[in-house]
Amino acid sequence: MSNTPPPSGTPTGGKLRSDAARNRLKVLDAARAAFSESGQDAQMGDIARRAGVGVGTVYRHFPTKESLAEAIVAHRFQETLDFLRTEVLPDPDPWHGLARSLEFCGIMQEKDRGYAETVTAMVGGSGFDAAAIAELNELTDTVLKRAQAEGSVREDLTVADVSPLYIGLCHVVQAGVPDWRRYLGILLDGLRPQPGRPRPTD
Repeated sequence: MSNTPPPSGTPTGGKLRSDAARNRLKVLDAARAAFSESGQDAQMGDIARRAGVGVGTVYRHFPTKESLAEAIVAHRFQETLDFLRTEVLPDPDPWHGLARSLEFCGIMQEKDRGYAETVTAMVGGSGFDAAAIAELNELTDTVLKRAQAEGSVREDLTVADVSPLYIGLCHVVQAGVPDWRRYLGILLDGLRPQPGRPRPTD
């Protein structure tokens, strides 16, 4: 029988105990800081020291640096979903909600710019599971259609267009552009309906 822990760090058939869950979050926070400073050269021992836990605790949750990087991506993705559910969807102003979702993307990238490139290089898109992506698209589609129904967003915009917009804004922030909100404003202006705008052809 293999002694390698499951990649998720969650005991089979149950949830993490509260103390184990807290340690897991400490390790994720410490790993973000370590990857930001050292990139892929970050060591598990250093991550454990930053988190205030033993290195064995880190390995119990994350057998490899790659699995730790995947968990960081998944955790950040869940934070985005939570923001959409709790902040964007309840917003009575659909346009404001859509704008906030894009701004949230920029803020997240600005906060984590130091390690984002490293994590992407280590795991690519493997930190995103199909169910999470499907939920993101569903939530985004709901926000978009609400804004279109009230006439605040151009009619030809689809949920498939939104992901490249997020990615483009992320690249602006990751490039270190200090006034990235100016570019966010330009992006948002392009989403507004404009009289005389040519409609796309089939």
